[in-house]
Parts: sequence; C-alpha cells; structure tokens
Amino acid sequence: MKLFECTKVLKDEKDRDKVAEIYKDYSKTMLYVANYILKEIHLAEDAVSEAFIKIIDNLEKIDQIDSYRTRAFIMIIVRNTAIDMFRKQKKNQTVSLNECNYALGYEESAFDQFSVREACVMIGKGIAKLRKNYSDILYLKIEMDCSYEEMGKILGISRENAKMRLYRARKALKEELRKEKEKEIK
Repeated sequence: MKLFECTKVLKDEKDRDKVAEIYKDYSKTMLYVANYILKEIHLAEDAVSEAFIKIIDNLEKIDQIDSYRTRAFIMIIVRNTAIDMFRKQKKNQTVSLNECNYALGYEESAFDQFSVREACVMIGKGIAKLRKNYSDILYLKIEMDCSYEEMGKILGISRENAKMRLYRARKALKEELRKEKEKEIK
C-alpha cells in the first residue's frame, strides 16, 4: 500500500502527519494480523489498505498515536477488515472469534458489596469469556465512545446490526457476571 495515496485525500497537514505516524508505527503489525487471517500476502496488503481508509474516516477518534487504546482500535479495524475479506472468499466457511479483555463500565446494583477495583476485575474476567465480536463492540462503545453508525462502519455492519450486537454483548456480559457471582456464593 502506498501511504501517499491514502493521505492525499486529507487536506489538513496535521491529519496527514498523524496518518503517516500511524502508518510508520502500526503498518507492519497490521500486515501481520491481516496475513495471519488471510494467509496470502497480497490479500493482507489489500486488507491493510482498506483498514487505513477506515482509520482515516475515524481519525478524530485517535488522540494519542502511541497508546494501548489506539493500538486496540487499529487492530480491531484491520482484523475485522481481513475477516470480511476472508468471508467474501470463503462464503461457506465459518471464522472463529475468540476471547478479549477490554475495559467496560458496570451496573451499580450488581456490585454494591464490592469495591470498584473488585468490580473491574470481575468485569474483565467476564469480558475475557465473551465472543470476540461482543468484546470488540463493547470496546468501541465504552472506550472509543463510538456511535452506532461509527461502530457499523468500523465493523462492516449496518447501524441496526451494531445496535443489536451491542445489546446482545451487554446481555451476554450480564449473564457471565451473574454466573460468576453464583460461583462465588457456592
């Protein structure tokens, strides 16, 4: 992918510099992730190009380039772009999405007797047990403060699907936390 082609659509010099720095810092990792999923380097390069277009569309979401938050945001975009490409190639093949451990807010009533730290630990464990697409959408909503439209664009789904997936992810997390609480009581 040629960085120049992506950045020439940007009119602001600061945005061009930001994209150039993102490219310098993350392009190799992005290519590795995409190639791991697609198993073909030319397809991985296409996935990275498409991911950069999505990153440019959401550039305002990136404050600090060298941060865990930015890295996670970029990896979610490139991974989902590569998975979409893989699915288009292999329509009948299922892609397995595994675990994750992103931060999330919590329901006050469920944690009245716990300290905030204990609640965060429980939530982290609960999220780690969720499917990858659920943990991703929770991350985009809570950490990146994305709207349904933005989540849909990033994940390659409609606004309505993003809304439903977020609802299901929250429901799955609540169920996981309920199970953990029951284990502690026993």
